[in-house]
Amino acid sequence: MTETPAVSGKREMPPLDARRKPMSRDRKVGLMLLTPLIVLVVGLTVYPIIQVIFLAFHQQGLFSQESRFVGLGNFNEVMQHEGFTRSIRNTFVFTFGSLSLQMAIGLAIALLLNREFPLRAPIRGVMLFSYLVPYVVAAMTWRFMFSDATGILNFWIRETGLPIAPSPFGSLDWSMFGVILVNTWKNFPFMVIVFLAQLQTIDRQLYEAASVDGASAWQQFRHITLPSLIPIMLVVGMLRTIWNFNNFEVVFLLTQGGPLGRTETLPLYIYRFVFGEFSLGRGAALAAIVFLILLAMSLIYWRLYEKMQERFS
Repeated sequence: MTETPAVSGKREMPPLDARRKPMSRDRKVGLMLLTPLIVLVVGLTVYPIIQVIFLAFHQQGLFSQESRFVGLGNFNEVMQHEGFTRSIRNTFVFTFGSLSLQMAIGLAIALLLNREFPLRAPIRGVMLFSYLVPYVVAAMTWRFMFSDATGILNFWIRETGLPIAPSPFGSLDWSMFGVILVNTWKNFPFMVIVFLAQLQTIDRQLYEAASVDGASAWQQFRHITLPSLIPIMLVVGMLRTIWNFNNFEVVFLLTQGGPLGRTETLPLYIYRFVFGEFSLGRGAALAAIVFLILLAMSLIYWRLYEKMQERFS
């Protein structure tokens, strides 16, 4: 009599090779379509970052292929360089001065455009005009308007006697205000678009119920509008902080960092190292410092965003 083997309660798993499913055709097509994007990201983002980090620890001239490892030498030279502290201060003033004005003006105009009034659609289109203008055109236009000889704003300031320099781009006291003004005029429509899109998502019945309960316009803004806008304000605030911090065109076209370095920001300081002193190493070291500063600010913004999401969710 032969013994029947006991039947195990566990199902015997097939070998690992047998369990592997062949890659589906759709997945292969998806990977093929993603390949150009991956190559583009690596070529335009990852490789330049690696190259900058490599150069930051090496001494190399702009027109020389020879490099020498210097460790933290480039960082020490950059931080001890005259004007380094001033350029950091100028960058923060320019960044958050521009951000504050862009947010304030953008929010005010978005609240107005969110109301019903005649010709609202074409006025919304006009609001985008300055955002579509190239930086070069915007800078040259404002320089012309503040010109000592033919500038209409220069003439108007002189006639009205306002306590503002008629030509702020050449003034020691008003040059930073001038570049912040132009940068704000150029980029505030971005805030208008984002805030207006968010305002359109707020349920109108909330305002109607608040009006029935006797809430004032300020109370409706504080308890309905503002909580809905705060998360998106943090997101666009982070984006505009990064863009303002890295902005080179406005300051370079208007003042080139002058007068006497009053508007010299970190991007212009990098330009000065690379194309003024022909030092790729020090320019890369300063670029790495800028990257670390922006990374730290982005983490702060992200932490604030998470807290606001928890608070208003």
